[in-house]
Amino acid sequence: MAFQFLNPILAANDFWMTKWLTPIWFLGVGVVFGLAILSLFLALCYVLSKVTALEKFRRDGSAHLVCLLVTLGLGAGLALWTRFGFLSKAFIGDNGSFETEEWAMILLASTLMIAIVVWALVYCSSTRFLGELRSLLFEGVGLYMLSVLSTVAAIGLAASFLVDAPMAAIQGIPALFKLSDVITTVELKGAPADSAAEFVPLSIRYNPDSLAFVQIDSDRRVLLSDAPSLGEAQLRALTIEAKTPIIWTSKMGSKESPLPMVGGVSLYAQNQEIDSATLKFRLVSSPPVRESITLVWVALFVTVFGLLFMLMQAVSPKAAAIALSAAKSELSQPLPVMLMVIVSLAILLFVFLPFHTLGEDIKLLKDCGVTLILIAAILQAVWSASTSVNDEIEGRTALTLLSKPIHRRSFIIGKIMGVICIVMLMFLVLGTVELLAVAYKPIVESRESSLEAPTWQQCHTEMFQTIPGLALAFFEAIVFGAFAVALGTRFSLLPNFTICFSIYLLGHLTPTIVESAAGGLPLVEFFSQLISAVVPNLSHFSMEAAIDAEVGIPWSVIASVLIYTAIYGVAATLIGLLLFEDRDLA
Repeated sequence: MAFQFLNPILAANDFWMTKWLTPIWFLGVGVVFGLAILSLFLALCYVLSKVTALEKFRRDGSAHLVCLLVTLGLGAGLALWTRFGFLSKAFIGDNGSFETEEWAMILLASTLMIAIVVWALVYCSSTRFLGELRSLLFEGVGLYMLSVLSTVAAIGLAASFLVDAPMAAIQGIPALFKLSDVITTVELKGAPADSAAEFVPLSIRYNPDSLAFVQIDSDRRVLLSDAPSLGEAQLRALTIEAKTPIIWTSKMGSKESPLPMVGGVSLYAQNQEIDSATLKFRLVSSPPVRESITLVWVALFVTVFGLLFMLMQAVSPKAAAIALSAAKSELSQPLPVMLMVIVSLAILLFVFLPFHTLGEDIKLLKDCGVTLILIAAILQAVWSASTSVNDEIEGRTALTLLSKPIHRRSFIIGKIMGVICIVMLMFLVLGTVELLAVAYKPIVESRESSLEAPTWQQCHTEMFQTIPGLALAFFEAIVFGAFAVALGTRFSLLPNFTICFSIYLLGHLTPTIVESAAGGLPLVEFFSQLISAVVPNLSHFSMEAAIDAEVGIPWSVIASVLIYTAIYGVAATLIGLLLFEDRDLA
């Protein structure tokens, strides 16, 4: 009732704060949902902690086998549901065929998410973990992450009274999982032998703003138009050949739609053959508030990374103790604070700094902001890896630590997880600043160019398209953090930084090196292929092409890069274990 009373007064559609704060509200409420899910998960773990049989499984190691079997079973069920359920419509390509590669990448990434949930459910329900939960969440890096998330949630909830129709977005969440799928069949009489058939009005009702999928089938040649005659038509007529279905998805763009994407336009059909025709329309509509998907994705992000953070403590307490200690030690230094302050000020400056790009400053804001965050995270990762690994080895601190019942494997894995925790905190802080800036930039551009003020949907679109870019940059920072820890077992700060910088340059130049060496000298081509095989191809982590084309990054790309990151992260961990195994600590 409070929303209904206050919104007409404070949340007018033409109020600039409404257009800016509505996307921020989606972020904040998504964080609230994620924290609520984590709270319910911990409550479920508390109930499961009373089951004594689980404790026996955890002690003898059979719980890992049970978790693996459950994960594989749920992954197979998800594969069938994705392939043959309503989600299969999201993987239909431009030619109407099922995109197997895209489906496979998302399926593998989803199976990884299922594995995290299953393992967390089994191991986070131990009495030992529940006893350590308070110190995990309210000390060190856990407290900092929770504070950042709580601040974003508080800002979002505080903006509720300035947001246009917040309850409609929340109520539209169930519609995201229940698409409207309507099939309409129309019979058209054949054309007379001496003249053309008349245009027949069609009773096809749809909302162009929510149309997601269209399939038109006909057993005869049929012409579609927006008027009862071609002379009166305002839009281009469409010819449907016999037994040649036309398939369209929203990602193909409104210009390619076979149906008029303008509200209030009528639709007419003409049978161009003598025999009668059967025309079938299949229309799938998305939810009325498409932006509600932001609530789901943000809640999923908070839930998954929260479970990963807790799973680190539950599965490997020794490595987790090393990780939390390393993160706490590094965060007490001035460098991470300085980097976050400098990058935040630079991003805020980019909002008002003219780039002279003729109305496309927001592209440079996205690119420069994400790149600055990535560079700051990599600098912090290399610095942390050198100080927490190499300095401890040279200062004999690692020898004291490993004299206790801690394996060298736990030391390396713990240091990598500690660096990842620091990088994650930096992306939480700087990513939030970047999203706030991107959501506000369209308003600034409209004022500077004396253009019509953007809608909150436009501000939300710009902000939402930046989130995948931040995810890709985060994955790249994880790869560099893992390699920096591996190199830190043998090298000090300066050599470590030099090697990582060389990997950064070669990784971004890998496609150019391979392309330029193709067809040249065999030795040069061999070395170019060797570089591409050893050095990670960092162009996979870039979003410049998507920014230039003004399109979002598909989630299948995010899924494939996640798998790519996991492969190189495991490889860097193995290299670190090999380099540290015979390292003399005395």
